[in-house]
Amino acid sequence: MTRESELWGRGAAERAVLGAKMSVPAWKTAIERTGITEGTTVLDLACGSGEFCALATEAGAKATGIDISEEMIAVARQASAAEFRELPLGRLPWQDGTFDVVTAFNALFFADDPDEAFQEAVRVSKDYVIVCQWHPEEQSDLLTIGRQVRGSSARRGARLPEAREEITIDIPQVHPDEATMLRGFLSVGSYQRVIEKEGEEEVVKKIRAAVEPFRMSDGGYRFSNKYLMSIFRRGQAASIS
Repeated sequence: MTRESELWGRGAAERAVLGAKMSVPAWKTAIERTGITEGTTVLDLACGSGEFCALATEAGAKATGIDISEEMIAVARQASAAEFRELPLGRLPWQDGTFDVVTAFNALFFADDPDEAFQEAVRVSKDYVIVCQWHPEEQSDLLTIGRQVRGSSARRGARLPEAREEITIDIPQVHPDEATMLRGFLSVGSYQRVIEKEGEEEVVKKIRAAVEPFRMSDGGYRFSNKYLMSIFRRGQAASIS
């Protein structure tokens, strides 16, 4: 088990309940834009607890998800009939053009080599490659809070060619109360890393301070976020050097 896998595995079940489904608007857009339907083959990179694969399967697709976390894969297998494999991002064990659609939702920056991860997505895709990640030019509240609690991230995304289409997608996250909000943040692997260094009490204190501007009058919390979805067709995406 890798270090990253262990960190994300700690709160896998909690993460699935409290945070994973915030990306539903992006998942639905990907299904609509790529025409995922009966018989479409789909690969989701860094699939987490498998919700996108479940949605694609409901649309009739034959979906496969990979994730580095054994615990995340276990949760995914309980919730979906899709196929799941415990694999890191990088070199993939499939032949060229195996899948009609390959998706990466906030995924490529987890790879040791994000550029290789993207090229592999292109290689195993027969048609569409979808890369959806935090918008580089729009504010996302979860990133703002993360910088205050964890500091700036050293992760980088893949260098991408010009997309066939780019779509800005609103990704709100709402928690009904402070306890639920804290559970949501603490289930994230990167927060587990800070807890190891500073202790959970100190991290909770930092989260409470950082989220105060986002507290609603009823005691709940609402975070506004934006994704940038880049849609590639294989022939175009393969032209990146």
